[in-house]
Amino acid sequence: MASEDSIQPDVHAAGRPRPFTRARARPVTVWLLFLILFVQGTATAFTALGSFFGSDTAVLDAAGVAVMLVVYLLAAVALVLLGFGLFQGAPAARTPAMVIELLLVIVSVSYLAQGVLVVGLLLMIPAAAALVLGYVGPTQRWMEAGRRDRRR
Repeated sequence: MASEDSIQPDVHAAGRPRPFTRARARPVTVWLLFLILFVQGTATAFTALGSFFGSDTAVLDAAGVAVMLVVYLLAAVALVLLGFGLFQGAPAARTPAMVIELLLVIVSVSYLAQGVLVVGLLLMIPAAAALVLGYVGPTQRWMEAGRRDRRR
């Protein structure tokens, strides 16, 4: 604790709640949305790194492969950061996250049309679930409450 004549105030003095104790309870839908985005981002990163280091056949030259690795890793980082943003209640993270999920649904339809059912379903089911979870009532109410808290 800071003394009374200290220049720097003690923001966690007795009687003042710590910031994380004032956090609003997250609904299950927000937890699931965060989990889906986190797993998608992590899987994208590991798949990109695995194909970069474990593949001998190359359709692209070395520079093309390196650029594709960077693009996939940036997408993976974006998914994880958007998941954390939604978990923290940032309403601005919902739109880019939902656009990415919509693109994943579109890509999964092309896999399903080609007859690659396993890959198509592995892409479609979590993306469709994230799209629904992003706009259900509990998620919207929780994010709207966060928006009101930030205005104060």
